[in-house]
Amino acid sequence: MMPSRRKLLAAAVLTLAMTAANAGSQPAERVAVFASASAAQLAASQQGKPFVLVVWSLDCVYCKRNFDTIGKLRAQHPNLRVVTLATDNPDALPQVQQLLQRVRLTRNAWVFGHEPQERLRYAVDPDWMGEMPRTYFYRADGQRQGVSGVISDADWDKHLRWAGIAG
Repeated sequence: MMPSRRKLLAAAVLTLAMTAANAGSQPAERVAVFASASAAQLAASQQGKPFVLVVWSLDCVYCKRNFDTIGKLRAQHPNLRVVTLATDNPDALPQVQQLLQRVRLTRNAWVFGHEPQERLRYAVDPDWMGEMPRTYFYRADGQRQGVSGVISDADWDKHLRWAGIAG
């Protein structure tokens, strides 16, 4: 069965975008470009292990609070897997990389591509209306919970336990 032309085109665009984003950078500093077809790839990149997906934007003041908390959580849980997805467009890649370096979250980083924001948000979660910060807790079996807004310490603990990340 031949893949659809649309899927082939999406894969080609993603490959080109990732190659361009990775040119001249070290592996730990790559930021992949997120297309609507990338949602499954993002989850699969964690190889069936529980992780946290943090959706954020450069202009989101509250998102920076999440990064501060994640820094503290990673000190308590060194194996905490964090994936970031910036909703800024690829033109903001230098600023996205700079902020991610500052908060030490340069691995498993993504930035929205040039498709319409609504399509990209829908690919992440059909029920998500764009409020931020948005955090998803993924279990090893692929189940997930999405939370909008700043998360309290007690709620972080509760969601991490649910995902199987913390005991």
